[in-house]
Amino acid sequence: MMPFLNPDLRRHTPAKRTLRKDSFAAQAAVVVVMKQNAMPDGETRMAAVGRFRMILLIVIALMFVSQPVSAQQNQQVRVVEVIWGFDGRVVAGQFMPLSILIDNLSDQPIEATARLKRVAGMVNEVGGLAVQPVFLGPNSRRWVQFYPYISDRSATWYFDLLTEDQTFTFDPMDQPRSLLEQNRLDKEPDKTLSAVILDPQGMATRLPTTIKHMPAEIFPPYGTATQGLYALFLDHVPDWEAPRQEALLSWLKSGGHLHLLLDSNSQTLRFSGLLAPLNDPFPEFSVGSGTVTRHDVQRAGLVSQIVTPAITPPEVKAAQADEAAELAQQAQMAPGFRNVNSFEDAEMFSSLRKITQPEHSWILIFLLSMCYVGLIFPGCWLLSKQRRFHFLVTYGAVASLAVVFSLIFLVIGRRGYGESTSLHSLAVARAEGDTHWNSLQYSTLFVTSGNQYVIEEKDRQTLLASGSADERVDAAITSGNLASFVARIPPFSSQAVMSRRRLMTKSWGLVLTEIAQSADELTNMTWTFNENFPTGDDIQYFAVHGSKVYTLKSDAGKKQLSYANLFTSLATFCQQKDEQDFGAVFLPFGGRQYSQDDPTETLQAECFRKALPRLTARSLIDDFAIDPGKFRLPEGRIRVMVYAPLPSEWDMSVSAEVRRGGRILYVKDMTLQTGLSDSPEQ
Repeated sequence: MMPFLNPDLRRHTPAKRTLRKDSFAAQAAVVVVMKQNAMPDGETRMAAVGRFRMILLIVIALMFVSQPVSAQQNQQVRVVEVIWGFDGRVVAGQFMPLSILIDNLSDQPIEATARLKRVAGMVNEVGGLAVQPVFLGPNSRRWVQFYPYISDRSATWYFDLLTEDQTFTFDPMDQPRSLLEQNRLDKEPDKTLSAVILDPQGMATRLPTTIKHMPAEIFPPYGTATQGLYALFLDHVPDWEAPRQEALLSWLKSGGHLHLLLDSNSQTLRFSGLLAPLNDPFPEFSVGSGTVTRHDVQRAGLVSQIVTPAITPPEVKAAQADEAAELAQQAQMAPGFRNVNSFEDAEMFSSLRKITQPEHSWILIFLLSMCYVGLIFPGCWLLSKQRRFHFLVTYGAVASLAVVFSLIFLVIGRRGYGESTSLHSLAVARAEGDTHWNSLQYSTLFVTSGNQYVIEEKDRQTLLASGSADERVDAAITSGNLASFVARIPPFSSQAVMSRRRLMTKSWGLVLTEIAQSADELTNMTWTFNENFPTGDDIQYFAVHGSKVYTLKSDAGKKQLSYANLFTSLATFCQQKDEQDFGAVFLPFGGRQYSQDDPTETLQAECFRKALPRLTARSLIDDFAIDPGKFRLPEGRIRVMVYAPLPSEWDMSVSAEVRRGGRILYVKDMTLQTGLSDSPEQ
């Protein structure tokens, strides 16, 4: 076992130890005063009580007046700056960068393991331990960057450095507020989305003040860590290595908004290498699903009239808002229905865990239980009434029945009814062009034998986190191009894992060849594809235009997708029945639950069927939308969604033989190249 898998949660910072010593001193003083003033005389006792109270108040005042000692005071390493996300805020449901600038004050190099843990409820460490190696040269500074997964619950994060000789602890870091959070008490909630302007290295002044700043050297080197950024302003060509340039393009192709300013010499920026696609001379152009906008101003001229519209989402139309409110009211009135939002990670993992539930013989267990109760009473009671038997015979019979039935229940009621170590997954993948996908995946690893298990990924910009946001997890997590999730899992239990990866596949050759529209509704559409496009009877196809979802049908022979004459609103599509609604069938004695529409549906098929609306709603968080009823795809774009089995080439490596199963929702945005018309002939 690695030394960082079982961190000591009972460690106290110097401030807490000092406070504890003060408490002991106060208690000792109280005891001394009580002993000195324990006199039999009544009047003297009253005077002693008064003196005791005065001394007690002085001691308490001294305890609270004393200043706490910082956790990093008098250490040879200190934390200089902490930057959450991009602009100091985070997005719930995303992996967000956490940048920590540390300073080595000594003349000795430090080689350590940087560790980050999440603590809920003051002392309850949850979600495992994120680790990475760190080297600090003598009298030098460096940035350490983690990529924690942000749940919708507040937490405190602890960072430390573990060396062979000691552990450097630092002050805790409170998780900042989240964008798009609901039920806020502010009269005027902040509606702006995350946006920053990149500062070149060594820049002393932070101008302009109309937008938050971010040092260019801490822009994430992984495209998977940029999903929480909405807009980026740039007035210089960053001196970046290839991974950061590729990360910027990945973010842009996934739907980012890049704003290019004039440089310090009032010249247009000229990019080279991987960033050459940004050199188009147009005032506004597209790169993948993202947009690039040019501004003929320098950094100092970036006024609020330019910044505010660029970082504020478009207002929802009144009719659309009324429709969303009506659907929400219907969901509240119908007990079997509810709206799916983007942060139901726990429910996603709960449905995956149900796939590995055992098939117990509940009828046999029930009959054996009744038999055991009957043998104990009145069986053993009647045996005790037989005078020809010694009274110890009754006690022996009770003990024997307990042993025999314990062994029977151990065999019949134990786990192991054909279960095997398995990995089940649900994923949603956003296209970055024709061959690359940014995939967010929910996985549960179920094991039949307790051991230490390793999930590994290489060269896929993988970010990992525990899916057990409120549970203590014995796991060490490393993210990056050499990512790993090392966890000790008890027998017949499961470990939930969140991951975001950048994956490759062959081009689908998907082309929109025909489209027609009547008012706000599409009346016809046809797509063509090549042999790499996923086809099959168990695959579903949809298209999103505006705020409506259209069902598509596939013809593998003609290699065409076509309109199926079925559509619904996106809000209705993301609304689903609860897992325990009135339409479900419950078998007696705790049997499995099946759909009333298809009594033969397996638990795995039911899980994958119900996951479709959840994954659809979950995909909207990448568009900074948490309410499907208020989302509308931008003009001139159409979104194709394909719900298919998870391809084997995207499997994660597990240090055990596992049975795999899963579904993935592909999300690909495309431009309406052929335009729209009012007649189906076009």
